[in-house]
Formats: sequence, structure tokens, C-alpha cells
Amino acid sequence: MQSLETNPFLQPDYLRLGNPKQQELWADLEKWKIIKHLNGFKPTLAGTIPIGIDTEKSDVDILVKFNLPSHLQKVCYAKFRNLPNYSFSEKTISLRVSLICRFSTSKFQYEIFGQSVEPTEQYAWIHMMVENRFLNLANDSFRESILDLKRNGMKTEHAFCQTLSLKGDPFKTLLLWNQKSDDEYRDLLSKNGF
Repeated sequence: MQSLETNPFLQPDYLRLGNPKQQELWADLEKWKIIKHLNGFKPTLAGTIPIGIDTEKSDVDILVKFNLPSHLQKVCYAKFRNLPNYSFSEKTISLRVSLICRFSTSKFQYEIFGQSVEPTEQYAWIHMMVENRFLNLANDSFRESILDLKRNGMKTEHAFCQTLSLKGDPFKTLLLWNQKSDDEYRDLLSKNGF
């Protein structure tokens, strides 16, 4: 498992050298100063675009940490309210107050997801780290299997669990894999032909 200090996903600079979609995202983030506007909230990209399993319908997930919910709400309103499809909502997810800001640019749909915990402790980040480990340890056909299911409308976590024959709630199941060794990953991939 990679330490947070050396994790390349913590700074969005990796997008500049990534695949065409990642480079396009980097340019869009820069153009609209989205990360810059969120700097006080530890903005961290998550989801499918960073790990290269996005589809045409994939949005951009940005995880943030807030201390005061009203502070995040004010910043989002001030900086993003004039962009298309702006919305801001509050939900309770896993007993935590969660703030969700959505908006679009001409290139991407964005979702800013805030909780009072570090972005690297939020479930979306952990899911992405687990998914990335599977992708890095599997053969090329594994990525294609995931993408096929996603193109047919399946959520990412569900696609991983179905492809790997994992039972139970996909969101909870992937969280459990965060504690497992690379050998356990390889064993499961091998059992499923990847």
C-alpha cells in the first residue's frame, strides 16, 4: 500500500501528463480556477477520470474537508453559482453531514463532495485507491471488463464487485479491500481469470 506522502493522486498535476481526457480536465480546472477556489478545503480529485476508467457520462468528483459547513456553502455559492446546473445540497451519509455542490462547464460536470473528515479518509477516495490497486495488478482485459459494464450503465463499485465475484454491498465490500495485501489482490484476480 502506498503512503500518502508519495501518493501521486494528491496533487492534480498528474493530469497534465495523463491521457487526453485527464489533460482536458487539467485545462478545465485551470481555466475555471476550480481547485484554486477550493484551496482552503484540501480539494482532492477522486472517481473514475483519475484512474482512467471513465465513460462519456463520468463526472468529476472533488472531495473536500470543511470545518464549518456554512463556510463551504458560501465559497461554492460565491465561486460557482453562475455556472450551468449549479446546485447545493446537504445529506447525512454514514452518520456524517455531507455537502454536495454540483455545476457544469462546457467540458465537464462537477461534483464537490464535502465532509468534516480528510478527503483521504472519505469513502470515495478509499474506493478509488482500491480500484486503482486492482487495475495496476490485473491484466489489460480486467480494465476492459470494468469499462464494458460501466458503458452499460453499471456503477463503478458494482462493476468491480461483479467482475471479481465479490458478494454483498459493493460500497462496503470495496472498503474492506483497503486493508488487504497485494498477494490477496493477485489471488482474487487470478481466481477470476485476470
